[in-house]
Amino acid sequence: MNCPVRRNTREKGMRRMGDAPGAGDPRGGEALDACLDGRERAAAMEVVRQVRRRVGARLEHALLFGSKARRQARPDSDVDVLLVFRRLPPDREPQASDAERIADKVARRTGVPVGVWSVSLEDLEQGRRTPMLVDALDDAVPLWPGADPPRVPFTPLDAAFCAARLLERVDEGGEKVARSLARGDDEWRRRGRDDLVRLCTAVLLLAGDTRPRRGDAIRAFLARNPRFPLSAAERAVLAWAARSYPRGHLEMDDDHPVPHPPTDPAVLLDLIERLRELVASRGAFAEKAVCFVHR
Repeated sequence: MNCPVRRNTREKGMRRMGDAPGAGDPRGGEALDACLDGRERAAAMEVVRQVRRRVGARLEHALLFGSKARRQARPDSDVDVLLVFRRLPPDREPQASDAERIADKVARRTGVPVGVWSVSLEDLEQGRRTPMLVDALDDAVPLWPGADPPRVPFTPLDAAFCAARLLERVDEGGEKVARSLARGDDEWRRRGRDDLVRLCTAVLLLAGDTRPRRGDAIRAFLARNPRFPLSAAERAVLAWAARSYPRGHLEMDDDHPVPHPPTDPAVLLDLIERLRELVASRGAFAEKAVCFVHR
């Protein structure tokens, strides 16, 4: 018969070992030392401990990703933690919000800006992978457990999946732009700009290129699709969209003002529609042929 006191003591010890960064692989701890200072590491591990104990889903991996993992962080960079759960509902709720609340509380208490991103193992399956997830896993350093993080490729089926989701977002944006123009406010500038980025990003994804973000995606689209016909006014609109993001800015949604484009709004809307048709055509081909589209 097992002694309850000894069993509880042993279980607590096992939990402490399991909570240790790089547990099970000494290389994980060494890699973290090169990415995070002591305060950052302690804050990240506190988030992981609380998520494991308080979020109603089984955590499979907790990984450091982003600029800290790449060792390219600025002094004000966040500590980005990718949480890979065994299963999550389609909308990731309430687990994702619960994890974000935990990270916010730890950040306020410690002064370390910790952010979390919650995904499930299903998101790692072919045909559901996003480029940001593939890139995050490629850069990732294990927090918990110490085993190497899963690495997955970005495939044509993933590209077709992502392009379809981006087209859905653009379709939603068309209605918002129309309402904004009817009201006479400036919201159409931001949404039109972001939809151009979404469409250029989709074209790049369908060619297997996952890294360009925001303004860089527009510049990469222009460089890699020289035969796509563009008028001088359309080129001016794309240049406007590319330079409208603050330098180094990585988020799609921001509070920075978006200047008026250098042309009539009709030029922007017509260009969005032409790019939308291009993405739809290439997406259908990629899904059917199961290959990236380089043309």
